[in-house]
Amino acid sequence: MDVDLQKTRRVVLRNTEQPQWVERFRRIDFVVLTVGIAAVLLSHSVRESAEYHRPWEFPAMVVGAMLWLTLSLGLRYRWSLAKPTFFTRHRGRVGVILLWVASLIIVIILGPALPEWTSSEFGRWDGIVVVSQIALLLRGVTAVLIGLRGAAAGSFNPALLLVGSFVGLIAFGTILLMLPRARARPESGPAEGAPFVTALFTSTSAACVTGLIVEDTPTYWSREGQAVILVLFQIGGLGIMTFGAFFGLIAGSNVGLKEHATLSDMLDSEGLGDVRRLLLAILTFTFAMELLGAVALSSLWSDEPFGERVFMSLFHSVSSFCNAGFAITENSFVGMADHWQVGIVLAWLIIVGGLGFAVLFDVVRYLKRTVENRRHAFGLLRERPVERVALTTKIVLTSTITLLLAGTLGILLLERTATPHGSGPMSLADAWFQSVTFRTAGFNTVDLGQLMPSTKLLSIMLMFIGASPGSTGGGVKTVAFALAFLGLLSVLRGRGHIECFGRRLPDALIHRALAVMFLSLMLIMVTTLLLLQYEDHPEFFLDYMFEATSAVGTVGVSSTIPVDGGGTISVTQSLSTPSRLVIIAAMFLGRVGPLTLLLAIAGQASSARYQYPQEKVTLG
Repeated sequence: MDVDLQKTRRVVLRNTEQPQWVERFRRIDFVVLTVGIAAVLLSHSVRESAEYHRPWEFPAMVVGAMLWLTLSLGLRYRWSLAKPTFFTRHRGRVGVILLWVASLIIVIILGPALPEWTSSEFGRWDGIVVVSQIALLLRGVTAVLIGLRGAAAGSFNPALLLVGSFVGLIAFGTILLMLPRARARPESGPAEGAPFVTALFTSTSAACVTGLIVEDTPTYWSREGQAVILVLFQIGGLGIMTFGAFFGLIAGSNVGLKEHATLSDMLDSEGLGDVRRLLLAILTFTFAMELLGAVALSSLWSDEPFGERVFMSLFHSVSSFCNAGFAITENSFVGMADHWQVGIVLAWLIIVGGLGFAVLFDVVRYLKRTVENRRHAFGLLRERPVERVALTTKIVLTSTITLLLAGTLGILLLERTATPHGSGPMSLADAWFQSVTFRTAGFNTVDLGQLMPSTKLLSIMLMFIGASPGSTGGGVKTVAFALAFLGLLSVLRGRGHIECFGRRLPDALIHRALAVMFLSLMLIMVTTLLLLQYEDHPEFFLDYMFEATSAVGTVGVSSTIPVDGGGTISVTQSLSTPSRLVIIAAMFLGRVGPLTLLLAIAGQASSARYQYPQEKVTLG
């Protein structure tokens, strides 16, 4: 009787009559989904090959996969003991299936009546295949997001989860970029996919929002390949976990306490209560800014057809806000600094994207409360307590403004005083834009190879500092740099603690900032050392350090060096395969953070229950 009671309890807790079969179906679903997505990718890989003469196998596998997933979900509903809540608990899967079935009905019944079908060889079977491919990819995305949310709600180390999500994104992007459709069609012969190292480098650069390229983006990659790159730096800039939690909220799913804590750690949010609002604000604000930026940038390409104009505007708007630095224009934006779309719109998108979402959220909240209190002064609203601006926001805004102004003035003075005539080729607009973009954006309006060595050193300093915490940019972050500077001031003042804006900062925070700066500096040094070792061109030492800092800081700018026979080439494109692998590792470590990687490897640290005796050492 006790055994039967335990079985009954297990059945009730699992909300199904057949828990064993449901578990088997879940495993089969995973295999079928994986095989189906692989069939989608392979069908787009070999369809242009002249040696492939049986184009029906992969489409049949795709349609078969969707049929199985539909049958599996139907049986699980049949066995469910909680049918009223089944669709709520599985809304993502159910939504994809319903969309697929509705699309099939439209294709089968109304498809041949469409004008596009009467003028081409596109038939019902082709329409069914296309609809099934889209549905299968959506089902795959749903599965990934569900898995990520489950991992965040589980006992996974947030640092390990962050590292693993970027590894998965880079791997998937590499596979897509290796497909023949991702590469621009050659003038003669069949299309070929990109080599593995080229695809891996580009995928890593896009996912880590760096912008370094080994092949020219507008000419080497097709529109499909450029769209893949766009998606990679959009997801990589905002974070995969952010998208997973956001779509969960859109679907009506609640965010658990453990997932709250994980997302709070990733988003640099100080309170668990703010995570839900912050998630919704991040995606809403991001898409609104990118859309407005695309509209403002569209006039740059007024001579292009409407479709090209829309794509180019959207691509560069997203690339700017995510601080990715990818451009599909010839030679980035060289010579265009005096265009208001570049000097104002692009620069504004880069700056806002590099401030950090928690800072933007705090600023908007403060401005909203200030406006409400002003309205109270006229008797329109009840007065509320004055909103206090967070200390992080004050440090970020102060350091950002200081670095932008100091960088602009420094670049302008170094370039102009180094020229024989004292006026120099560097304009104020160029100096301003380069000061903005050196802090992790990756665009350029001047030939970086022509910069003076002193300007390159200043640029390395700006790239090392980077953007702000919780933003789409890289570097050691403005707050870490500010804490180190404040530590210097406290030493000069003879104080044993650091103060800022009337607040005392905890010692543990200072230790973490110094650790991040030390690890980043060591990573830059090791990367530069390996580049010098593999390339064997010591005369380009400064250019290789420039390249290493750009990779570690996820900036994306690259200097140029002369080549045999005349002309110049970017340092990135001149690198050998071992050096490219070094840059790949540097970009990845720069994005996830060397300290984050160490925490992911070490796991959850336990605090010591003892203290050793204190003793001073000689510093110098």
